[in-house]
Amino acid sequence: MVYQISQAFDTNISIINPDGTLQNIGKNKTENSQLTNELKGKVDLKKVLQGNTTEGTIKVSIDDDGQSSSILKNNVQFIAVPYLKGKDKDIAGAILFYQAQDQLIEQDIKSWIFYSALIAIALTTVFAFFLSTRITQPLIQIQKAADKMSHGELETRVFVRSHERDEIADLGLTFNRMAAQLEESINLLSHEKEQLTSIVRSMIDGVISLNAHGKVILTNPPAERLLSLHRKQVEGFPYASNSLPPKLQHIFETVMDSETEQTGDVMEAGRTWAFVMAPLYARNHLRGAVAVFRDVTEQRKLDKLRKDFVANISHELRTPLSMLQGYSEALLDDIADTPEARREIAQVINDESLRMSRLVAELLDLAKMESGNIELSLSRISMKPYLTKVVRKFQNLAREQELEVTLEFHDPLPDTLWDEDKVEQILTNLIGNAIRHTPNGGKVTLRTFWDQSYVYLEVEDTGTGIPEEDVPFVFERFYKADKARTRDNSSGTGLGLSIVKHLVQAHGGLVTVRSKVGVGTTFSVQLPKEAPRTEDSEELIG
Repeated sequence: MVYQISQAFDTNISIINPDGTLQNIGKNKTENSQLTNELKGKVDLKKVLQGNTTEGTIKVSIDDDGQSSSILKNNVQFIAVPYLKGKDKDIAGAILFYQAQDQLIEQDIKSWIFYSALIAIALTTVFAFFLSTRITQPLIQIQKAADKMSHGELETRVFVRSHERDEIADLGLTFNRMAAQLEESINLLSHEKEQLTSIVRSMIDGVISLNAHGKVILTNPPAERLLSLHRKQVEGFPYASNSLPPKLQHIFETVMDSETEQTGDVMEAGRTWAFVMAPLYARNHLRGAVAVFRDVTEQRKLDKLRKDFVANISHELRTPLSMLQGYSEALLDDIADTPEARREIAQVINDESLRMSRLVAELLDLAKMESGNIELSLSRISMKPYLTKVVRKFQNLAREQELEVTLEFHDPLPDTLWDEDKVEQILTNLIGNAIRHTPNGGKVTLRTFWDQSYVYLEVEDTGTGIPEEDVPFVFERFYKADKARTRDNSSGTGLGLSIVKHLVQAHGGLVTVRSKVGVGTTFSVQLPKEAPRTEDSEELIG
């Protein structure tokens, strides 16, 4: 039993008798007693026999057989307790317990370190794998998702396991909520931007948005047309596509310096643009300007024509009215004392009255034409006799003016469907205008031909011609060439060519002019073989 206990606790047991003899009873009972004898010398046997316990540690050299050796140094720990025997519990000796504490050698230490390192590496690898799968991988997924969102893939989401509720899972859920809110906000902003862009692009007015440095950051098609006009003018010179023309740049600088709205007109390539440029703020900070442009070329032209019309009609009426008033006062004051003088004054009054009547009639006709109320009485016209009749009307006037009026035509000429009276009015105005501007000895020619689609009527003279700068305005109301070039300063009203243009357009045709000063002028009328039919014209031709 004692031996088994000794084996179980890896402890040596010996009994020291009162006479100092020693008996091994544990697992060391077969061993050499040299060690126990050495230990016995360290035990205070007298103290133990008196009922006390002693203990201690000694260093001895022991070989593999338990003998004393200088090879391995061991610490041996011992304890000695009284040994009681009999019913009276008399002290019969001492029981000695001792155990050797082995010291690790250097190789053992290295082995333990190596194995410990292997275990640590294995544990670290397992932990790192766990960390990668549970912590690092979700973070990498979030980083990749954020990178995709930065490239516009707003529908990107990260996968979160439903059974996980740790910090990483909460981070993933928060990221998904943020991505959903961001996607919704971006979609709303995109929708609003598309609506704003559609509104701006559909505006008839030009819109230009500028940053604080005067660079164009937003335009719509009308504004782009304005900028393109300037680019064409400066073609061949350095010009930034996002820069303003110099005129607008000066206005922009004024807006930025004064922080006030600026309005006015600007001219580019013959077009007039009315503009409003105002400062643009962002949270009370001046960040640029916005300009709105409208092409008012036609409006300004109409305003000018309106003013010119009032001035011209006043001028045209003032002269005959003044002459009527003056000659009528002469009759009332009996200044004309002879019948011949009175007849002369009466003739002037009659001529001026006819001139005013003709002017008012032409104004009424022109107003009706410009309102689109031109009614055509269409009929079949045989061109050769019709044109011969028109030219014959001017033969007496031509002889008086020492001019030659001729007709040239090319056979065959088709029959046409025109308003006979209005086409005659066109030719009468053109031929009469040519006679007035052709000096003595000159020639006026009415030439006609056709090209299977259109009939052309050309009135050519050898007169003084029209200056190049006046050619674009000859069909405007009250236009007159320099009166020094006319043979009768008072004969024209300046409305004839404007009436011609409207009558030609009513027939679906086109009238053009080419002229050279000192050589002559040619008016060319291009008319379709059959004028467009209206409801009224259909009734007239059956």
